[in-house]
Amino acid sequence: MRESPISVRDEVMKAYAFYRGDKNSEIGLYGGTFTAIKNWKEILKEVYAVVQEVGMKGIRISTRPDEIDDVDFLADNGVVLVEIGAQSMVQKVLDASERQHSVDDVRLAVERIKEKKIKVCVHLMTGLPLDSKRDDIFSAFEVAKLNPDAVRIHPTLVLKGTKLEKMYLNGTYHPQTLEEAIDVVSDMISIFKNDKIQLERIGMYQDAETIKNVISGPYHPAFGELAISALYKKFLKSTGATKVYAPENLRSQIVGRNRIKDVKFEISDDISAVTGSGTIHFDEWLSEYVSHLKELIG
Repeated sequence: MRESPISVRDEVMKAYAFYRGDKNSEIGLYGGTFTAIKNWKEILKEVYAVVQEVGMKGIRISTRPDEIDDVDFLADNGVVLVEIGAQSMVQKVLDASERQHSVDDVRLAVERIKEKKIKVCVHLMTGLPLDSKRDDIFSAFEVAKLNPDAVRIHPTLVLKGTKLEKMYLNGTYHPQTLEEAIDVVSDMISIFKNDKIQLERIGMYQDAETIKNVISGPYHPAFGELAISALYKKFLKSTGATKVYAPENLRSQIVGRNRIKDVKFEISDDISAVTGSGTIHFDEWLSEYVSHLKELIG
């Protein structure tokens, strides 16, 4: 476990200045299992002191579901959101991925965090070892039942120097294609949109070092846009739309990226499709589509 920086205060103040922080800003302690760091409580207390000093909103952390031992301490020291690295809600997938936590750990962690009125974001991954489209959709439904404040989804990528790279090279792991990942993630998005759960991020955070180390898997710099566009494409194709009404800021996602030239786009506050038999609102279609997904997984 790594120790804290030489000066936590200096690190936080540097970030605050670089990102032009204000009273609505939050400090993110991301990139690993924060509550497994040897001196995480001392670090959090120091960060919270800076948050109070400059008047920021609070602190976000990321951690494993089996490393949530002192939620009271988090609540008392400025944590306003915890991102839980669930990755899957299928135990065989967690075991094959050597996650070393259980599905019940995820449920318990979310429950304990919500009890303290701290927001919770659940992180899911697709295309893990022994994973399947059905498992990914099942995981989305299971997480939706927990009613988190937000979710984050990204497909599994094979990185240099990892055990997954060895599995990929010896043929025991086969990553998703880009098309497969877009398809299943678009279905997962439909589940969370239907339950009005915020999508915090779709696709992997793209720092230069990570991109350089990707050797296989469904990487695309605009993966999130592609996945959301795929959902809208399913809406237009399944309804046989000839015209679609939607907010202007969704034009690219609905008809632009999908290269749908035979569907006319009109600006509106809500999303709906005009078909030969009438108008179908997106929310109504979404509810039916999600019900169909639920039937498919049994």
